[in-house]
Amino acid sequence: MNIKTEPQEIVIEVTEEEFKADLETGLAEDEVLQPGRHIFRRGGFLARHRVTPKDVSTPGKVSIAINLDSDVFTYFKERAERSKTASYQTEINAALRDAMAREQA
Repeated sequence: MNIKTEPQEIVIEVTEEEFKADLETGLAEDEVLQPGRHIFRRGGFLARHRVTPKDVSTPGKVSIAINLDSDVFTYFKERAERSKTASYQTEINAALRDAMAREQA
């Protein structure tokens, strides 16, 4: 895949082989770029919908106090202390996000 970027433009060229390789990973045709040249303009969606970046809220972090069972806390804390793992807060957040995704599916 050949990707070129200009200040406001991203050009992606997809070969037939790359397209087929994506399909072989299990992705559907509507989930991958078709073979050919694709041009994306930065801010295009916002401009088409007359929205400014200030109008778009982005999810952020919230600081809360939460009571966890000690075995749950210990599990995530020890897991985080192992090499090449995220902090226990990040791991707990990921586990909660997985639970959300399963429930929404």
